[in-house]
Amino acid sequence: MSGKNITTIKLSKETAKSLAKLKIHPRQSYEEVILKLLKEHKK
Repeated sequence: MSGKNITTIKLSKETAKSLAKLKIHPRQSYEEVILKLLKEHKK
């Protein structure tokens, strides 16, 4: 992710747990999970 602007967002623990359940593998970033959700939402 070097070279990208990074920001921090606040999530409830419940939301973070829900996102964690959507991970394909343990090292997948939350950014990847959120981008996948956004892509699916655009369909």
